[in-house]
Amino acid sequence: MSLNMTIGLRPHHFLCLPGYKGYNYNQAQVNSWDKISKQLKENPDTDILILSGKDDLCKKCPNDGKGTAVCRDNSVNELDKKVQFLIGVETGKKYKFSEIMKRMQWVMTPEVHEGLCSGCSWWQKGLCHDTFSTENKTPFLSVTSNGKIGKIDPSTLTYVPPTKKAA
Repeated sequence: MSLNMTIGLRPHHFLCLPGYKGYNYNQAQVNSWDKISKQLKENPDTDILILSGKDDLCKKCPNDGKGTAVCRDNSVNELDKKVQFLIGVETGKKYKFSEIMKRMQWVMTPEVHEGLCSGCSWWQKGLCHDTFSTENKTPFLSVTSNGKIGKIDPSTLTYVPPTKKAA
C-alpha cells in the first residue's frame, strides 16, 4: 500500500480495527484486513475517507451481494451513525487515522464498547472485549449535559447530521 493513499472506511470499523486479531470470513478478506491494519499501524497519519456502507475493508467479504450480508443489516447502519456521532466525523470528508483514534480514546470505555458491540458476532466470540481497556491508559471520562461526570449509554444515542456552521 502506498503511503499517500486514502483508505475509505465506514465509522463502525474504528471499533474493529484496534482489536483486529487476524480472524475473518475467508483468507481473501483476512488479507485485506491485514494489509489495511498494517498500513494504519505503520502510517497512523494515513488519510481516511468516511463512507456509508461498503468500504475498503469490505471489498473481499464473501457475503457481499448476498441477502444475508450482515453489513446490509439496519443495525450495522445504525451502529455506523452512533460511532459517527460519538467521534464527530462526517460522511464524505477526510481525516487522519491518528486523529480519529484520538477521538475514539476520548469517548470509548469498555462499557460503551460493550453497549455498542455486544450484538456483533465477533464480540460474542470474545475477540475484542479488551480493545478499549482502560489498563495502561488514562481513564476515559464523558460529560453529561449538566456538566457532571457520567457514562454514555449507547442505546440512547441518535445521530443528528451536522448543520452548516454560521457565517
